Amino acid sequence: MSIERLYKYGRMNENSEQLFSCSTIWQASAASLNDPFECTPSFVFTHEPDKIMAQLIRALRKNDSMLTHNAAVAEATAIYLQGRHRNPATWDALRDDLIHQYRNKVGLYCLTERNDSILMWSHYAAEHTGYCLEFEATDYTPVFGTAHCVSYANAYPEIDFYNTTNEDGLTLSFLTKFTDWSYEREWRIVDHDAGPGRRDYPSELLKSVTFGLRMKNEHKVLIKQWLGTRSTPVRLYQSVQGMDRFELTFTETN
Repeated sequence: MSIERLYKYGRMNENSEQLFSCSTIWQASAASLNDPFECTPSFVFTHEPDKIMAQLIRALRKNDSMLTHNAAVAEATAIYLQGRHRNPATWDALRDDLIHQYRNKVGLYCLTERNDSILMWSHYAAEHTGYCLEFEATDYTPVFGTAHCVSYANAYPEIDFYNTTNEDGLTLSFLTKFTDWSYEREWRIVDHDAGPGRRDYPSELLKSVTFGLRMKNEHKVLIKQWLGTRSTPVRLYQSVQGMDRFELTFTETN
């Protein structure tokens, strides 16, 4: 992994108290993220007869749970011999089904190497009224140490349906974004076991909270109160606008 810290921008809302008082994070689905191009790989369906037959049998039995294996084999054989498996609509439907599963059944937690991005403070921290969390994320750190670096490209990642492993397919799908997002220097926790939802992490991994330039004083007071209920201390910083340059600096506060 070769990184020490990762950051998460956020805004105050109805879930903030739990975020700061408890050691939990929310793993989102790709479908709920702000980029509609999330998880849109390009699939290649190679034409190896045995693999095509196996896929046809699985698809038939999925669509009809009462269909026996022998009946599914017979129907799949007929489809193959008649050439109906070459119908583009068949593979388009399979692709759509796979993308739907990827986008809705895999949990993602998006982080970044940067805590000083003026753009991300604007986009993800409610125009600098929010906060930025700092997490320990070394190679030996649970939860955040499992994050992977996102790659950026101009073309969708290509997945060979029959020859790309499920793990590699998920990696290509969730760790590839459009080039224009590269300024975010994003890392992601990808959870295809538990899926979207809440996930606990060891309390000591939250190292600091930075207040945005425009955060209301009452919100700072609330965050300090909530953090006070945690079992481990958390350092606090205040964002400061640069005097001569477009930049952010940070001063420790209490």
